[in-house]
Amino acid sequence: MTPDAALAELLEVSDRLRSIALFDEGGTVLAEIGGLGAGALGILTAADDAARLLGRPPVSQCEVGLPEALIFAVREQGHAAIAVADPDATAGLVFYDLRQALRSVTGAA
Repeated sequence: MTPDAALAELLEVSDRLRSIALFDEGGTVLAEIGGLGAGALGILTAADDAARLLGRPPVSQCEVGLPEALIFAVREQGHAAIAVADPDATAGLVFYDLRQALRSVTGAA
């Protein structure tokens, strides 16, 4: 599936998402809605830095809570997806949906 088609499908199943971006292994934006862009990858970089300080491996997912929104980031097969969602979004569902979108782009089972 193309990245644009994956985002369109994701928006059909999740009405809590405001912005989404899909990235390839090199950090290039494959598709985005809502203007997140490559700067959004800084979320995963910051999470990885925190994990490194704790002696842990890079993160596979993280959530950042803000008063007016939640930010979700996941990695799958070297690709990444980052989304901004409504503050009442269900984390487990958003993580699942983002992983499914990445799997549809990478062809992973």
